[in-house]
Amino acid sequence: MSRSPQTLLRLPPKRTFTTSAPHLKSQPYSNSSTRRQTQGKADPKSTTDGKPGPAPRWKRLIWTGAFAATAFTGSIYGAGLKTQREWNEEKQKVQELTTDEKVAMLENSKGELWKQKVSLEQKLGEVRRRMEKEEEGVPK
Repeated sequence: MSRSPQTLLRLPPKRTFTTSAPHLKSQPYSNSSTRRQTQGKADPKSTTDGKPGPAPRWKRLIWTGAFAATAFTGSIYGAGLKTQREWNEEKQKVQELTTDEKVAMLENSKGELWKQKVSLEQKLGEVRRRMEKEEEGVPK
């Protein structure tokens, strides 16, 4: 003896809603929120085959701008998170260094700063010599 799945699960039979409007087909469980086609009137948003046409230009521009702004904001936010993570990793490395390693790192920084100072003093000396020559009236 074979029973249907509806009988085994005791489901109610499938109901259909029929309408007196000839242009609407009977559909299972359809209600008044179903989009109805108008007879005799052309929908300005649809093409001749009943499918919706392209969105107006201003809507496309708004959506394009919204997506671009979201992508831009996300990339800036992500870059900030990456920078913050790298800074925290560097800070953690410095905190884990021993005193001797910290002193060596500071001495290295001091040497680099000293090189920059010497370079800037040389440039400043050249500028002062040119200014003295110009004051004396001797062109370059």
